[in-house]
Amino acid sequence: MRKRSWWVVGAIAVLAAVAAGALVAVRWARRAPVVAATVNGEPIYTAEVDRYVREIGARFGVDFSRAEAARQRAQVARSVLDQLIERTLILQEARRTGRLAAEGEVEERLRQIASSFSSPEEFERTLQQQGVSRAELRERVRFELTVRRLLNQMEVPEVSEQEARAYFDAHRTAFDEPERVRVRHILVGTEAEARVALARLRGGESFEKLARELSLDPGSRSQGGDLGLVAPGQTVPEFERVAFSLKPGEVSGPVQTSFGYHLVQVTQRLPARKATWEAARRQVVELLRENKRREAFEAWLKDLRQRAKIAVHL
Repeated sequence: MRKRSWWVVGAIAVLAAVAAGALVAVRWARRAPVVAATVNGEPIYTAEVDRYVREIGARFGVDFSRAEAARQRAQVARSVLDQLIERTLILQEARRTGRLAAEGEVEERLRQIASSFSSPEEFERTLQQQGVSRAELRERVRFELTVRRLLNQMEVPEVSEQEARAYFDAHRTAFDEPERVRVRHILVGTEAEARVALARLRGGESFEKLARELSLDPGSRSQGGDLGLVAPGQTVPEFERVAFSLKPGEVSGPVQTSFGYHLVQVTQRLPARKATWEAARRQVVELLRENKRREAFEAWLKDLRQRAKIAVHL
């Protein structure tokens, strides 16, 4: 089964600052100010910073009130605040220029997120576990879509054929295609359920039919369990080991992962293939175009920050 990394906010990947090491042992002030910072007069409240710090702790199993983690809390909070300052700058400029994500786009993205869960109850449970309200999720979705809109509107130089070919020649192995398998699965909650499903398959019932009837995976159930082509590293290790050991048409026994118990069937195997310029050209051009967009966005954001009136109170 594909690894599912539930989306919260791509821009606020602050735990990297902790993992990088060399943290300063500074204790979080007991009486922090109500307003952590102001950006062009707009406040960022300390309570919002605290909420993100708690969310990071919950997501990565870190209790910032204990031992070493407590000494790291101030560093994490300042990293969060820096990201919130940048988020505020981006949203301010998007509003000023009329480029904020439209309400219809936000609603559609929220529907997509909710539909990736097996039930509304699971969706609500995940929000509660992450400590994220529906209102907060809405604002995070709005930010994600606004950033994508701004990126797409960045004016960047065209990628020349010479530039793209030089990049391909320097990074040729990155475009090689590894061995891949087309795989489908039936996900159930217990080993007993998996064995009953396996007996039904051996009795002649269709894999596709049983996946639609039994599978707990909302992403593949309606496709008869089909996960499409997967390469090494795209599924959890227990699932991958089995999938790449099967011949086309073979069905595995019950395979336990953190998601439950799977019955796995490979329907096609594609051998590894060396990249050619002709086959990779479009991918290379799009990659370089995206890199230029991101570089332009970073320069744009740096300019916003230099012109902004920012006061930090933490």
